[in-house]
Amino acid sequence: MIRPVWTVLGVIVLGAGVLIAGRTARREHPGAVPYALVAMLLAGLGATIALGRSGAVPIELDAVSELLLIGGYAFVSLLWIAFVFEYTGRGPAITPWRWVVIVVLGGLTVASTAVTWGQQTGRIRLGLLGQLSYLTTFGLQVTVFSLGLLGVILLVRSAVAYDDLPLGSAVAFVFAGVGISFLPLSIGYGGRVGGASIYGVVFLQLIAIIAVFAWISFGTDAFERAAAAGHLARETALDAMSAPVIVVDRTGRLLDVNRAAADTFGVGTTRLRDQSLADVVDIPEDPSVEQPITLKTTAGRREFVVDRTAIDEGRGRAYRFEDVTDRRTREQRIQVLNRVIRHNLRNDLDAIRGFAEPIRDGELPAAEASQYVDRIGTLASGLVELADAVERSERVLTEARLDREACDLVAIVRSVADGGVDGDITLDTPASVKLRSDRDAIELVVVELLENAVTHTDRETPSVTIRVRSTAAGGRIEVADDGPGIPPEERAVLLDGEETPVRHGSGIGLWLVYWTVTRLGGDLSFGDREPRGSVVVVDLPDFATSSRPERTAEGA
Repeated sequence: MIRPVWTVLGVIVLGAGVLIAGRTARREHPGAVPYALVAMLLAGLGATIALGRSGAVPIELDAVSELLLIGGYAFVSLLWIAFVFEYTGRGPAITPWRWVVIVVLGGLTVASTAVTWGQQTGRIRLGLLGQLSYLTTFGLQVTVFSLGLLGVILLVRSAVAYDDLPLGSAVAFVFAGVGISFLPLSIGYGGRVGGASIYGVVFLQLIAIIAVFAWISFGTDAFERAAAAGHLARETALDAMSAPVIVVDRTGRLLDVNRAAADTFGVGTTRLRDQSLADVVDIPEDPSVEQPITLKTTAGRREFVVDRTAIDEGRGRAYRFEDVTDRRTREQRIQVLNRVIRHNLRNDLDAIRGFAEPIRDGELPAAEASQYVDRIGTLASGLVELADAVERSERVLTEARLDREACDLVAIVRSVADGGVDGDITLDTPASVKLRSDRDAIELVVVELLENAVTHTDRETPSVTIRVRSTAAGGRIEVADDGPGIPPEERAVLLDGEETPVRHGSGIGLWLVYWTVTRLGGDLSFGDREPRGSVVVVDLPDFATSSRPERTAEGA
């Protein structure tokens, strides 16, 4: 028997779906295409039920109800989450490959549901494969249900947390999403009632969802301006910052990091809440905004000024790390070069002039004049060596980025030691210590340390031992001499990183070492050699690896 009311309802529902899809799909806005497809699919499901109930079309609803409704729901839910991802911008872009994934996942759900339905009704017998289909169908249906519910959650967050959607549009979208997500519950409820009730319950739900879709398309400007995507502006602004930023809750658990922080401190961006601030970087509870802190990064040890800001009425904190390493190095260079020009260079030139004037006037005996000439030569050689040292350091100290190539510390040390340095040089090294770093910069460090050891000595034949060792972070170079040792005040100046008119070094060599080691991300320290002499220790990181950042003793 033909029921005209159901026929009319089927035509109306199908026509509404076509009108909604036609109005929406023409607009070049994010989410328009999947939204139109969802409307058409919902209308198709509703029309199928209505026409089947009308008797005008030979559709055996009792035989295919679960396959029709659950299978159709699978595609509706997948298209719904695709729409939400595109419309809100809070998800991956729907590329052609992701469309393929949607189709495949929906097809698998329909196929698995068909097998399960066949097993339940006794129409097919597939043995173990049929039994496995129960689990497969359950897993796939839970997946598509979860994705549909995720779409609702993202819409709520866009409207509430980010204020990206007008309230009216947000309520309508959420209502439609809830209706789509809970279609399986309606199917299950209708099935328990029995008879044709399943079709009435589901049809009413489909009518309500389609009505909301129609109101959104024709009664709002939801597709005229789309979602504001304010979260993208905030996230983009955070990632656009060159300074590392880490956001934590009141317990110190990570909430968010920007790209600079992830790259600088080697933070894994997945499962952030499983990491704490202490796991990533060790800083004081209340860091000074003026005193730099030395932290270990993926580029070695760097100096940062840390700015801490309370957020959300004390519920969390945001840490901003300003890398001041290069700035402090430039300031130190200005201080040191100013001292060298004002003090060392002027004194040496005054001395040369003082020795040269008696020679010019012919007032000195030949033997004494020869001594004066030797002193002038020594002072002039010292100035040339100073100029050479500054020139050698130019690339290391001014290059925007040092090389990170494979090199062997042992080979570099042997090459420097074989360069004709006056003194008794002993090497204590393994066969090789390989790491990725800047070979020229490491060579400059070894040259300056070796020259410092053989120059500033009171021995007729200075003795220097160079040790090279592999460390967990990279490699270590130790240069031990038997001279008078490096004065404590010079060590303090280097470790403090600042010269004053009262406290300053006597030369520039150790400063070049300090600056170069800093640029290499390493650590410079001093010790005493028994029974006499000093030991300079240089720890260099391997840029091929990274380890958990930590605060050094100097930065404490």
